[in-house]
Amino acid sequence: MFINERILILYGSQTGTAQDLAENIWRESKRFYFKSTVKSMDDYNVLDLISEECVIFVCSTTGQGEEPDNMKQFWRFLLRKNIPSDSLSNLKYAVFGLGDSSYTKFNFAAKRLHKRLLQLGAQALQPLGLGDDQHYLGYDGAADPWIETLWSKLLLLYPLPRGVQPLATNLPITPRWSVQSSTLAENLNNQSIYYATKHLDDFTVTVIDNSRITHPEHFQDVRLIKLRTEGQEYVPGDVVLLRPRNLQWQVDAFQALLKSHNLNFDCILRVKENEPEMPVPPVLKQKVSFQQMCEEYFDLMTIPRRHTFKVLAQITDNELEKEKCLEFTTAEGQDDLYTYCNRPKRNIVEVLQDFPYATKNLTKEILFEILPPIKPREFSIASSCKMHENEIHVLLAVVKYKTRLAKERFGLCSNYLAEMKPGDEISAKLKKGSFRFPTNPTIPIIMVGPGTGVAPFRNFIFERFAEGMSSNQNLLLFFGCRNKDKDFHCKDEFFGLEKERQLNLICAYSRDQEDKVYVQHKILEHRETVWDFLQRDGHIFVAGNAKLMPQEVREAFVKVCQMSGGMTVEGAEKFIATMEKQNKYQTECWS
Repeated sequence: MFINERILILYGSQTGTAQDLAENIWRESKRFYFKSTVKSMDDYNVLDLISEECVIFVCSTTGQGEEPDNMKQFWRFLLRKNIPSDSLSNLKYAVFGLGDSSYTKFNFAAKRLHKRLLQLGAQALQPLGLGDDQHYLGYDGAADPWIETLWSKLLLLYPLPRGVQPLATNLPITPRWSVQSSTLAENLNNQSIYYATKHLDDFTVTVIDNSRITHPEHFQDVRLIKLRTEGQEYVPGDVVLLRPRNLQWQVDAFQALLKSHNLNFDCILRVKENEPEMPVPPVLKQKVSFQQMCEEYFDLMTIPRRHTFKVLAQITDNELEKEKCLEFTTAEGQDDLYTYCNRPKRNIVEVLQDFPYATKNLTKEILFEILPPIKPREFSIASSCKMHENEIHVLLAVVKYKTRLAKERFGLCSNYLAEMKPGDEISAKLKKGSFRFPTNPTIPIIMVGPGTGVAPFRNFIFERFAEGMSSNQNLLLFFGCRNKDKDFHCKDEFFGLEKERQLNLICAYSRDQEDKVYVQHKILEHRETVWDFLQRDGHIFVAGNAKLMPQEVREAFVKVCQMSGGMTVEGAEKFIATMEKQNKYQTECWS
């Protein structure tokens, strides 16, 4: 029953997290009787924005402060110079951004959107919300208080009728979709469920080679995977999206869990929408078997968030389970949720094993509420389209690690790819990455790529080499690893280029001596060479782990400007900051 105003919720999502948050706001709006609609920004007719009264925006930031793909058309329209400055004067809005504070342009897309809406006369309901992936609670650390304040503001703006109170926080979950089932007697195509719905820019790649490039005794398994393409072209900085499947042992564990509770979903599924505000994605508009869903759609490795426990609390018939699940949904219970789920990386199948009274009451509809879809993973392309014709190379660190749980943790995509053999096929898609390398081959390039962060630089270096434009005078690579003989990725190639004076290679082996030496130390050690590159309008590119490396590398470049450039601390900081603003200093990092 909707007795309050209409709220529009628009999202721009790179990995799906912004969409998840937008959908949670949509669900929560029902507590206050709002009639709300949720869409991606590019699926919304931006011309209608002028007639909207209240819009909540949730958007992530990608690359060097750019907007996500499903926000680009919307954003380009808002930037038009011919839009009157008072065109959105009737609009009340709120913006929440999802970003990573390890990037210089933290939440840049959300900040620009917020500023542009103000320029067009819109009225902000509350200050811009800035979610940070570096927070130990993730984006929820900032989203929780921001959303709580938002509802308070909206209820002041749109008060409920006298005598009507907001519904309880444990309002029964209404599944987004209904699921019809039929027997397995029907014939289904054995090909991937994504094949029938793939877009024009999707294509299939075939594994040519899958080789471990770290020493067998080294703790980290890193692979160089070579994939045969269908002639697709790409440029340095581009990324490839690969769609993995669940590992067979995980599928078996999930299905065994269901069967242990006498849940038999061994059937053909057809998903139907319950509300037009929550449409069924294209891949689910076809008939699919439950087996296919387990293998290709449901992300069985996902770490559950609060919404999952809200659902489990409503289907369990055990009071202790209900109490624990509800505790995980409260703001006060977030530390406990982090300790239970995030710290040990407890996945959804393990959580369901821990809550048997809820698990036995699962339905097909509820599975779609607690199991998100597997999302394609992005990889920097490590090959050159000109050097490695009809091939894409991926430098992959296989994710396996221990937590306080006895069972080893596995990364879904990396382990799926690591098991692939020559001749195996996988769905792929190309897209622009965050790096924008200069097209002028005379511009000196400084690259800092420890570990698998060297992947986009292998692409760029070989591209310059294939063009006959590589030289140790314009290509400077700082590479870092633990041991020269154990985890120096593509060592022979880089040493070969260095020997031919096609590359200036400087390496940091952190464990080959008593004192640990990292790339930032080598930058300072070779500061005269670095300063020479910078004096010749050199560009800096940094790729790798987002923990401490990016900031410490940046500090090293600031010190180079002081020590070799004779600048003050303020002058050196301003020099690097100016490079960042001009996209002459770019960073691509991951957690």
